[in-house]
Amino acid sequence: MKYKYGFSMPEDNVFKSKRGLDLEVVKTISTMKKEPKWMLDNRIAAFLKFGEIKMPKWGAELSEIDFANIFYYVKASQKTEKNWNDVPSDIKTTYDRLGIPEAEKEYLGGVKAQYESEVVYGSLMKKFSDQGIIFCGMDEALIKYPKLVKEYFGKLIPMGDNKFAALNTAVWSGGSFIYVPKNVKVDLPLQAYFRINSANMGQFERTLMIIDEGAFVHYVEGCFLAGAKLKTNLGQIDISSAKIGDAVLTHTGNWKPIKNVIKRKYDGDIYKIKYYGDSCAELKVTEEHPLLVSRRIRNRDRNKQFNLEWIFAKDLNVKDYLVMPIENEINLDNEFAGNVKYRKNNQYVEEIINIPLEPDFFRLMGYFYAEGHIDNEHYITFSFNKDEKEYINDVKKLVLKYFGKNVIENKVRQNGQTLVVCSTKYARLLSTEIGSSINNKKIPDWLLKSKDENVAELIKGMWRGDGSYDKKTNMFRYNSVSENLAYGYRNILLRLGILVDINLQKRRLPRKDMYVVLVTRNMNKKFANLLGIDGIENGVLDGSPVSMDNKYIYLPVKSIQKEKFKGDVFNLSVDDDETYVCEGVISHNCTAPIYSTDSLHSAVVEIFVKKGARCRYTTIQNWSKNVYNLVTKRATVEEDGVMEWVDGNLGSKITMKYPAVILTGKRAHGEILSVAVASKGQHQDAGGKCIHLAPDTTSRIISKSISMKGGRSSYRGLIMMAPGAKNARSKVVCDALILDKKSRSDTYPVNKINEAEVTLEHEATVSKIGEEQIFYLMSRGFTDHEAEAMIINGFIEPIVKELPMEYSVELNRLINLQMEGSVG
Repeated sequence: MKYKYGFSMPEDNVFKSKRGLDLEVVKTISTMKKEPKWMLDNRIAAFLKFGEIKMPKWGAELSEIDFANIFYYVKASQKTEKNWNDVPSDIKTTYDRLGIPEAEKEYLGGVKAQYESEVVYGSLMKKFSDQGIIFCGMDEALIKYPKLVKEYFGKLIPMGDNKFAALNTAVWSGGSFIYVPKNVKVDLPLQAYFRINSANMGQFERTLMIIDEGAFVHYVEGCFLAGAKLKTNLGQIDISSAKIGDAVLTHTGNWKPIKNVIKRKYDGDIYKIKYYGDSCAELKVTEEHPLLVSRRIRNRDRNKQFNLEWIFAKDLNVKDYLVMPIENEINLDNEFAGNVKYRKNNQYVEEIINIPLEPDFFRLMGYFYAEGHIDNEHYITFSFNKDEKEYINDVKKLVLKYFGKNVIENKVRQNGQTLVVCSTKYARLLSTEIGSSINNKKIPDWLLKSKDENVAELIKGMWRGDGSYDKKTNMFRYNSVSENLAYGYRNILLRLGILVDINLQKRRLPRKDMYVVLVTRNMNKKFANLLGIDGIENGVLDGSPVSMDNKYIYLPVKSIQKEKFKGDVFNLSVDDDETYVCEGVISHNCTAPIYSTDSLHSAVVEIFVKKGARCRYTTIQNWSKNVYNLVTKRATVEEDGVMEWVDGNLGSKITMKYPAVILTGKRAHGEILSVAVASKGQHQDAGGKCIHLAPDTTSRIISKSISMKGGRSSYRGLIMMAPGAKNARSKVVCDALILDKKSRSDTYPVNKINEAEVTLEHEATVSKIGEEQIFYLMSRGFTDHEAEAMIINGFIEPIVKELPMEYSVELNRLINLQMEGSVG
């Protein structure tokens, strides 16, 4: 299997540098970009500076970064496209899944999309370009506006500022360039998306923004159809009705809880896919949804070896094999305790009934599934043909053994014999655990996951009631009008190593459609031995090209149809796995790629806010947990200007990022609002710097951090008041929330005050979720998880309220996903 978790497009790059960094790589990058000599000289000087500067000894642990194992330049496309339809299909598919075209149409004034080292797509609304606004990739800006770039490039963050600024200056590629002319207001955000697709990839974008006098800009950085049958521990359900906490079967054959149900609007191509082995199933899936597949090696022959890979639905071929896992979780308990409530001696009593989990009891339950129902909540009734004496006597014996009752044999009517057990408590136990009639029967976990010798007897009892053997066709079959029972029957047989197909028999109303489980003929002898039937030999495996091993069933694709669809589609995020079985086969959630090796993101952002101008720069980063996110961001603000950094850090292995504001003009104002979430294996070392160089300047830093599952968060900040910065005012609020005893939070504030007439406030709190808070909210009707989520959302509210609505919703959702099951 190519990827255990996450999704990644196959690499199909125009150019990829050699691994590691030397002068040749630096020169190659500059040559391929056809840069002016001053930029090449700048790169070479920065490369030499990078070698001189030592790694920082403070902050997060960076010693594991292997600079020699990184690809410093990967070019995925020949040029930056202006029309979304001209972007290469694999790159476009990736960004389609992020919703870039939809976001651009509905909300954004302009978009830049960077894939690997280059900007592959860029657009800007005509009304903004007509006002003289420049929004393009840095490479394009260097060619079209060389004087402007040279005037500002590296002036705020020189190459010698720190080791990673030197690295970025040497190998930078991609990023955004923005120039907003005097007094122009950009009333819709400009947004950039960055994606690392390759393993061992380094992404070193460079962003340069010049906001001229009086101007304003906001810069933001940045399935299945309803009706699809989702396999859960409660049986088959519509994916649109899935809920957080439901357990789904994953590609490993184990059950995992759903972390999130993702619903989105879709307008595009879908694929309707049918496959052998289950005539009831039809995949209706968006073209980019990943499926686990084994490619057909030869057109005519069945595969003898199955090599698994994740591919998109649109790339699937007829006769390729879709994959279904075999359930392998087994419960070794020898007893089940069921709780029932019933009326006894004119009062209600509760009783715990202990049921021995052994073969005879499972065979009795098999009879109940096939031939039993509950009457009036008090009576368990079995129905047989009068000639099925062996089965009737078996049920009578088993009822006495487990229920302590003799059955009542009703009179034979139309060759039918009913057996009635009068027992309120057992009737209610079966109603609760299994169901009262064929319309609501299910197979609970304690039956489904029991030992092989137990479920084999369950199969025997079910087959005796609803099964048959046709000597003429040499075919064993099990019939049921219940979809859940038919699929449960099949799943147990697959776990026992017996290959079966499932078909749907359409019948005229009022008769219900029939689900038919067919044992493949080459399994006849094995199935007959399970049933205790002699004299049955294997038949020839014909007509069923399905194969199996001890982990998976391989289901050849029968047909593929493409059609247009507009409406809601659904996807799931699953705990610790991100795979799930829908319409009988394994699919994958669309998540960021995860590799066994680390990648490096080292960006530089320089922003120049002129007199009376305002800039807001929002970053919501959710890198994979193999990425080192080491970013230098700095802005200078002139008289009456305003600079706002809004920063959200959720992903990455390590983040070190401290947006800075240098207030150079009177009454300049700077704000840094940040939230960091550190989970297992993560260290979020973030904060901010405000440097006051002029009088009457003001600044505010609000930092919120959440640590969970052993993660570590750190606030690292600097407030500096230079001589002459009279009446400067600054306020720092640093709040940390720790969700468990394994997690950690640190605060490292530095205050340098060189002017007497200033005001500085600093607040810092560390807290945890209190039991009394949870109790109070639960007493108002909220669940424990809802209560925890409300407290978390209230904690980060000062940051979230500064975001546009769509991004605040997304940030809350991401944090809720991260904290799932974290409190304790």
